[in-house]
Amino acid sequence: MAKEITLTLDGVSAVARLLEAEAPLTSKKFWEALPFDVTMRHVRRGGAAGYYIDQRLHDESLPFENRVSFYIPGTINLKPIHGEIAISYGQSQARTVTGNEYATQFAVLVGDHAAFLEMIGRTQLEGKKHLVITKREG
Repeated sequence: MAKEITLTLDGVSAVARLLEAEAPLTSKKFWEALPFDVTMRHVRRGGAAGYYIDQRLHDESLPFENRVSFYIPGTINLKPIHGEIAISYGQSQARTVTGNEYATQFAVLVGDHAAFLEMIGRTQLEGKKHLVITKREG
């Protein structure tokens, strides 16, 4: 059975499934680092996504798996060189001030997650929000 996580952003929850076959090393690193209790902010240059940085995920030796530059809405992506997790709610891309980058897509939201994506979008106008990510029970 695939590993799943629960994400709660300012009281709105969603479930995501880890893509263990497509990104085994990244999925393992993320799973072992759980839980997260962080502040999500809106990306500055990359489009429609929220992000947080956690030093436990910073690993320059971690290879890109399931490598993407463009984020698909409802996906969870890691840029290991920064320890940055990005969750896309619309058209977005792994970018920095110097241009395009790559990330590992390692999880995807499942079920009804529209309200959760809307809450991520609200970070653009409302600012930072509290995010908790835990291993899903059951």
